[in-house]
Order: sequence, then structure tokens, then C-alpha cells
Amino acid sequence: MKKTILIIVLGVVILVTIVLLRTFSFTAPQFSNTLSPVSVKSDGSLLSQAISYETISHKREMRDDSVFLAFHSFLQKSFPKLHRQLTRELVNEHSLLYTWEGADLSKKPLILAAHMDVVPVDYASRNDWDVAPFSGEILEGNIYGRGTIDDKGSLIAIMESIENLINQGFKPDRTIILAFGHDEEIGGNEGAKAMAVILEKRGTRAWMVIDEGGTLANGIVPGIEGTVALIGTSEKGYVSLEVSADMAGGHSSMPEPMNALEAVNRAVHILKENPLPDRFSEPIQGFIDHIGPNLPFVQKMAFANTWLFKPVIYNTYNKSASGAALVHTTQVVTMFNSGLKDNVVPTRARAVVNYRLLPGDNPQDILSRAKDLINDTIVKVTVYDDFAVAASPISDHSSLEFEFLANAIIAVNPNAIVSPYLVLGATDGRYYYNITDKVFRFSPIPLEKEDLNRIHGVNERVSVKGYEKSVSFYATLIKNS
Repeated sequence: MKKTILIIVLGVVILVTIVLLRTFSFTAPQFSNTLSPVSVKSDGSLLSQAISYETISHKREMRDDSVFLAFHSFLQKSFPKLHRQLTRELVNEHSLLYTWEGADLSKKPLILAAHMDVVPVDYASRNDWDVAPFSGEILEGNIYGRGTIDDKGSLIAIMESIENLINQGFKPDRTIILAFGHDEEIGGNEGAKAMAVILEKRGTRAWMVIDEGGTLANGIVPGIEGTVALIGTSEKGYVSLEVSADMAGGHSSMPEPMNALEAVNRAVHILKENPLPDRFSEPIQGFIDHIGPNLPFVQKMAFANTWLFKPVIYNTYNKSASGAALVHTTQVVTMFNSGLKDNVVPTRARAVVNYRLLPGDNPQDILSRAKDLINDTIVKVTVYDDFAVAASPISDHSSLEFEFLANAIIAVNPNAIVSPYLVLGATDGRYYYNITDKVFRFSPIPLEKEDLNRIHGVNERVSVKGYEKSVSFYATLIKNS
């Protein structure tokens, strides 16, 4: 008995020793911060004006082409030197592809991507805004309006940084390509996808692509009070499944034991009761390695010893919707249709279940899994709208390109912690993997926790100071590339 107790005590001591050693030796990757920052003054007035153009995403037959053309004219008038020095191409009438040829053509080009289109503003919410949503009004140090965060803020900051560099007499050593799409919010097929195909056909091999997706997160990452620069190295995939059933209906006074609505409801419940498993994808493991050493001791200990504390970490992440989305492929019912009248048993029922896929999961496996779980000959499970895309490839966060991007961020934001990240939504960046394996998603506009609900929501805004820093970031990035 004593021997057993001694073995147990010895085992606990060894375990604690290993945990503590790993915790105290857990350090974050270091960046050299050798780049010279470029400081650019901006009052945000150009972004303010850009917001007034209601470049709303719609299918071609619904789109107001005149607004996009007017926005193009605004860009030409606002950035005259840029338009004299850069080659400008129209792609599918509304997307813009600019090339600023560098002196050293042996260097692979840097591609800066953004999009000019914005989502609509819900008419019912217009009165909830502090200002008119397309006014671009500057109020109490903030620029308000649809598109300030997503994504005209980045687009105008890129152009303003280049106009400023040209004014200084700067000429790039590396070719700079600007790819500005007009339909990102509805899939990007006519914009970014088409521009990527054009570049591929020309034989372009890019140094890296930088698109929206990550952010400068102020007080957003739990356990970190300061700024974390989140660089998306991959984005989740997407598929929706239609779960449907067709059965005989009839009068509600004589119901059968099962009907179409109940069959689909049962199937959806089975899926709900069987969520996909938690796991750390490569971007999230990178996040753990970069953020963990900067956390308070208990959290640091957990991140340093994921082999032991993985269940605890999963449980913590799953307490919030945003956290849960980082550690597993999510599933949620987004549509349910059935029934015509209260006294008629429906003959057809349909539900749509949306999935956002972690890297490593693919749509076909999700479809097969759902069919196996439901296992009901009455219920049909198919891919909804014939659209499915796996998660994007993962760009290497240990690469020299990632390090350069991190150093450019730190040059302008010296106190920021830089970390790879998994982007939960879709971006235009996914179209550029045929011309580079280095696609990073990062928007340099600082966001506070309360700003997250403003994206696509009410009172979307960026601070003037934050926007000014964004212009400086792009100028720093370009001048040092």
C-alpha cells in the first residue's frame, strides 16, 4: 500500500514538474522589428467621401452600375498622381487592377487586395444609426458609415499611402499590384476570382497577397489587455445541406404517425445532438504558440501544456459562440420551411443547415456524415444551392513573408503582439492561391470589442486616428518591401 502511494506521489511530482518546466520555458516567437516606419498624416476626409458612394453588392441585374462608375471617378480625382504612375485596368466593368512596376523585376510582386462593395443597410435599422449610414460623417473623432471597416477603409488607406509615397518621390523596387474587387460580399466571382485568373494567365507569381480578414484587436483577445495583431493564415470552408422529406399529407383530424415536417425535424435534431469534434487546426495552434506566453500564469500554463489541458481549453472556448467557432466545424439551422395551413398536414418539409469548415474538413465528408447520422430513407440530404468550398490552404506563419508582415505591423504599432489566426468568414483572398501560397488576411484598422457588432451592423465606424495609422502601415509595408 505504501509503495502504491509512493508511486502515485512520485507520478504527481513528475507531472507537476513537467507542467511547470514547460510553462516557464514557454516563449513566443520574436520578431526583429528592423523596418523603418513611415508616418503619414491623414484627416480621414477621403474615406469620409468614399463612404457616400453606395456601392452595394447585388447580382448583376440588380446592381446600380452608375454608382460604381462614379466611385471610380472619385478615385481618379482624389488620387491623381497614383493614376498617372500606375497602370489601371477594369475587370468585368467594375473591379480595378492596378500595377505599380518596380525597378527590380526579378522580385515577386506584392499584391494588396481590398473590395469596394458593401452590404446593404437594413431599412428598419436606419433610425438606429447615430448618423446617416452613407453620409461618411466624422463625429467625435470617428468616421461613420457602411464600409468604413468592411472594406473601403483598407482600400482608401492603400491608395492614400501610395499617393503620399509618390509625393515624396518614392519609386518601388518591388512591383506593387492593387486588386480591388466589386463583388466580395456576394462571392467575388466577377471580381477577385477573375483578377486572380488574369494574373495567373500572365504567369504572375506573387511574393504574397494581403487581404482583409485579420485585425488590430484592442482588448478583444481574452487575457490580453493590449493590442493583438491577428493575421489570418487560413479561412474556414463553407457548405449548406438541405434536409428534406416528401410524404403524404391530409387533414389534421386524421394524422399519420409520421409526416414530412416531423421527419425533417427529427433529422435536424439528430444533427444538433451530434456536433463535430473539437480540435486545434494549424492556425489556432499557431495562435496558441504566439499568444499563450503573454497570458496570465494559469492560462499560460494551459496553453503551454495542451497535451494535458486540451479538454479544459475546449470547454473554455465553447462557452462563447466566437470561441467555439475556432475549435470545431460549426453547424446551425438557418432555414426551415413547411406547412400551408393550421389544419393541413404538410406534404413537404425542408431545412437548411449551414456548416463552416475547419481546415482539414471537406464538404463531401460533411455530407456523408450527415447522411450516416440521420440514416432515414424518408429524408433526403443534399448540398444546398450546389455551392460548397473547403477551407483555404494554410499559409505558413513561420515563413519570411509572415515575419516581414509582422515587422511592418510592429513598426507602426510597437506594442502589438502579432499572431496567426483562423478567419471565420470568407474573403477574396481564397482566390489567389494559384499564384502564391502566402495569402495573409490582415486589415490594419484598430478595432475595440464594441466594434465587432458594427461590422455589417449599425453604426459601423473607424476612428480617424486608427485610419491614419492604417495609411502609415501600408506606406511602411510598401516602402520596405
